[in-house]
Amino acid sequence: MTPRVPWTPADVLQILLTWILVVLLGQLAFAVLMPHGPIGPEQVEIDGNKTTLTFFEGGTYEAVGGKGKFKFEQARNQLILKPDAGDPITVKFHGTLRDRIGILLTNLVCLQCSMVALVFLLLRKSKSHWCAAFGPIGRPAFRLWLGPALFGMGFVLPAFGLHYISQTVLAQLGQEPVVQEAVQMVMATEHPVEVGLQVVSVVIMAPIAEELLFRGILYNTIKHTGYPIAGMIISAALFALVHGSLALMLPLFVMGFALAWVYEKSGSIIAPMVMHATFNGINFSLLKLAPIFTEKAG
Repeated sequence: MTPRVPWTPADVLQILLTWILVVLLGQLAFAVLMPHGPIGPEQVEIDGNKTTLTFFEGGTYEAVGGKGKFKFEQARNQLILKPDAGDPITVKFHGTLRDRIGILLTNLVCLQCSMVALVFLLLRKSKSHWCAAFGPIGRPAFRLWLGPALFGMGFVLPAFGLHYISQTVLAQLGQEPVVQEAVQMVMATEHPVEVGLQVVSVVIMAPIAEELLFRGILYNTIKHTGYPIAGMIISAALFALVHGSLALMLPLFVMGFALAWVYEKSGSIIAPMVMHATFNGINFSLLKLAPIFTEKAG
């Protein structure tokens, strides 16, 4: 049984609107202060082969095989290369290291840390405290920590199965399989600072912020208006929707429902946080290992 919420639906709406505003302002500030675009040597992949291009201000580049002009389409993470001799080439490009670290820091601060801060402001406004609003932290250890961790590990294979079903259905409907942009960046990342920030964001802060939002606030608020099942369904649907991938909608919806169930049964938000962190940690590790196994297999 989850604790009774000390806030009102109006308080929740205010927090959500404030959070959205913070996210938008953060993205705007990043776009203004750190405009994207490659300058200097950058490694790109063309026809499956990695090559180094040197980019210059003014939209020109040089390579071992020649030179030409380029255009960076930030919205699509694409570089369009126009060699002086030859046809235009479109390559996937996730931005410079500075850009990628900037995006990670912006998301970490404005998307995740801001949600945690707003939740504590909500607790202060409602004159409550963590345990009264979200349940105990430390004990019982199995119910709050070990059990959810095992549940998170056990959900990895079913999630892959649900993802496969989603991709199959989408393929039958004529939808090309698209790898989520965040997944591509995790697989392509090699710089230790970038990997470290991804671990903090994906494995630590995302489970904390998302569980506080979707289970701690949304599910709990809807439940205590008298509709617990509706709370599970709505919070799970929104959780799946914000990740922005059609192929992941089904597994994330099921996971969101399971996380709400774990929260309900444990009586503490710590339990779904641990389950979520374990699940993310395993998937993150698998994504980092995938390129290594692919290279060995090749």
